[in-house]
Amino acid sequence: MKLRVRRRLTMWRFAAIGALILACAASTTGAQAPTAKPDPQALALQEFQKRLNGYVEMRTKLAHDLRPLKPTASAAELATRQESLAAAIQQTRKNARVGDLIPTPVAELVRRVIQSDFKSRAPETRRAAVSEVADGVAPVINRTYPAKAALPTIPPLLLAKLPLLPDNLQYRFLDRHVVILDGDTEIIIDYVANVLPARGGPS
Repeated sequence: MKLRVRRRLTMWRFAAIGALILACAASTTGAQAPTAKPDPQALALQEFQKRLNGYVEMRTKLAHDLRPLKPTASAAELATRQESLAAAIQQTRKNARVGDLIPTPVAELVRRVIQSDFKSRAPETRRAAVSEVADGVAPVINRTYPAKAALPTIPPLLLAKLPLLPDNLQYRFLDRHVVILDGDTEIIIDYVANVLPARGGPS
């Protein structure tokens, strides 16, 4: 009889210990911090890079499909090849629209970064940064950069604040806008509108 009682007590003790362990585990799990939500801006930047990489892959494929250049290709042959590649890209992206490559949150980030940078500059430095920028020339998606428009570079310190671009894609100012230019073909592949202040506006 005493042996049965001891066995029951032992079983109850094990059951109690097991219940206690489960309770502690449940308590610990419930106390864990909730999973952090993804940063919307980080996700938008990832999407931006994905779209740009997709464009570069498309350009690489189209270039591969062209007739190979001779090892001693002349300047005229190189120019013809560039024109052929540009035409192939334009045909492939004939329905391209503003924002196809630049997600809205990234466009807002670019606008915010540039406007903040310009506000921090002295008036003379600000004027110098846009002194060669073509005025009154509207960018057109999937068209080559206007032949008669200057092609000034964006100030290096400002450029360093903008999202990185892959494989010879470039930021350029055109009128009040920031375009992404394909340096291989001089095609405007997307742009952010109305970033710079209007000419003749407050310095």
